[in-house]
Amino acid sequence: MKTKLNTYFYFRRSLLSPVFFYLIYTLPYYAKANRESVSQSQSETPAFSPTESKTNTHNHSQHLHNKDILVPTVLIDDHDDLLSPIDHLSVFKTETVSKQKLKDPNRQTLADLVKDQVGVDAQVYCANCGAKRLTINGLKGEHTSLLVDGLPLHSAVSSFYGVDTVPVNGISELQVMRGAGASLTNPEAIGGTLNIITVNPLDATNRASTSLSVDDSLFGKAQNHSLLYTHTNEKKNFGITGGGQFSRAETWDTDRNRVSESPQRENYSGLLKTRFFLGNKNDFSFRVGKSHLEILGGYSKPSRPQQVRPTPAREDEFIDGNVEKLYLGQPETITDWIRIDRTEIAAHGKHLFSEDVTLKWQMGQARQKQDSIYQHGFDYNNIDNLFVADTYLGWSLSESHFLKIGLFLKDQRLRSASANLFERYPPGDPLDIPKDHFNFRSEAAYLQYSFFWHETFELDVALRADQISLEWLELTNKINQSILAPRVQALHNINEHLSQRLSYGLGYRAPLTFFESQHGNNEAGYEVDITQLEKADSLVYSLSYNTPDYYLTSGVHWTQLRNMAYGFESLNQPVRYRNTNETYNIWVADFLAGYKPTPSWFIEASAEFFHYDAGYKIKLPTAAIEKRFQLRSTFEKG
Repeated sequence: MKTKLNTYFYFRRSLLSPVFFYLIYTLPYYAKANRESVSQSQSETPAFSPTESKTNTHNHSQHLHNKDILVPTVLIDDHDDLLSPIDHLSVFKTETVSKQKLKDPNRQTLADLVKDQVGVDAQVYCANCGAKRLTINGLKGEHTSLLVDGLPLHSAVSSFYGVDTVPVNGISELQVMRGAGASLTNPEAIGGTLNIITVNPLDATNRASTSLSVDDSLFGKAQNHSLLYTHTNEKKNFGITGGGQFSRAETWDTDRNRVSESPQRENYSGLLKTRFFLGNKNDFSFRVGKSHLEILGGYSKPSRPQQVRPTPAREDEFIDGNVEKLYLGQPETITDWIRIDRTEIAAHGKHLFSEDVTLKWQMGQARQKQDSIYQHGFDYNNIDNLFVADTYLGWSLSESHFLKIGLFLKDQRLRSASANLFERYPPGDPLDIPKDHFNFRSEAAYLQYSFFWHETFELDVALRADQISLEWLELTNKINQSILAPRVQALHNINEHLSQRLSYGLGYRAPLTFFESQHGNNEAGYEVDITQLEKADSLVYSLSYNTPDYYLTSGVHWTQLRNMAYGFESLNQPVRYRNTNETYNIWVADFLAGYKPTPSWFIEASAEFFHYDAGYKIKLPTAAIEKRFQLRSTFEKG
């Protein structure tokens, strides 16, 4: 019998990666690692001899090889567990979402998992349609990148609603990397990266869960059901995992005026993943995922609209013309309907040429289809196809020197349709709105050098060369640019418990989607005058002290954003999207402390402070965090 009590206090005042895990097989004092963090980090790193002798005392050269070379699994004693959420083996500051959050059945979506994470905010852009963005370090939602097992399979287009399509029951670990330059395969993360690590079929456990939530009138408001099943062979060199999840959240109409403050959501998803070894030098994994999301917002008891309403709701359809009072109009007039169907296919492989040379490759395809009808009086549909491939060779040059050389390709194509937006007027008519079709392609090569000094210092220096090609097919604008992105990261282990990190990186992003991101707030159409990539310099410093009973960590994050794409609006005129000429500085300082007074009781407190340039604040689509303080207490007895 297990009982669990959570206490949560939240205060907020508002204003208007590593891609690949580093295996734990390293320095003696590193052995004091979190058991769960270790097992999950190793779950994606091949261990070709599961029955091989396990030890936690290895020399420095073996730690170096762990970057890319296949080594045995390591088991760590429970009494040496480190409490900190910081991945102590990562040279970049990487924060791991707690296992308690991943197991909580009330956290049905990715946004639920990270909404109270330090430096992260889950912002709802629209109460009617439920559009969400996950922001990191105060940057905009499109500046956050989502990786799935190290692959950037989500785009600025798909993440507008796709955040809620991620099946959380298939997540074994969730990493938060704040700042640009966290990943060589993901330079688009100007604000930061969320790396979703899916289950390892060779190490997953069978589980099922169900939860129901009611309001104060005992009316059912939410439900979540999930199942995960894994089978492995006797040799533990083949495993397969399958599972599914269904969740539903009803509308909330707290003021009972028939207009909901939160939409109805229904989501179901499925996952199938396999992993196997061929011989003792090849490790492969394949994953297929499908998800479906349907959102109905606006009316408190919504139903899917059958056609586009020509005009939106008027104020005189509310009592006394007050939108805070009872709505008397037709439900369809205030209803938004969005349906998302998403499919992901990914493959990963690793080949060991020798003890010093490893080849790793990964590729994935994502297809997301959106159908929608908005209360503004228009429909919008699109299909977003994204393909990503990445491969690299890793060389252990000596006990202290390591080299990585890689190639990267990303190809994305969006096609959209709308009877009320794009087909209302004939081509060439001044009122005709062009489709936001685009083709995007990124071809890159990267080089990383890592240096290790004794058991206390690591330095990573990397450079990525990228050729960016972006064309909006019904517009005259194109972007063809070459860019060099440097990255420098340093880790200093001062002693067994105290460490500090410093990193610099350049991030860049091609602004891809316009009208849908603006969400049709101006039906007069749009013009595009984008000529530059968005770029950001990021500097991160952190200091952390970790013990088995408590931890203290603090950090300072600075981002300088240039060429930010923004929609400039004028009354009854098309929205004009262009790059701003201003440079914006965003500062974040945070402090996080955790303490375990007893084996069953855990207390965590955090404080965050954000500072934005004035010109940046007024361009944000929603109010940003200025200060946030959190206190959590968890009691678990089993």
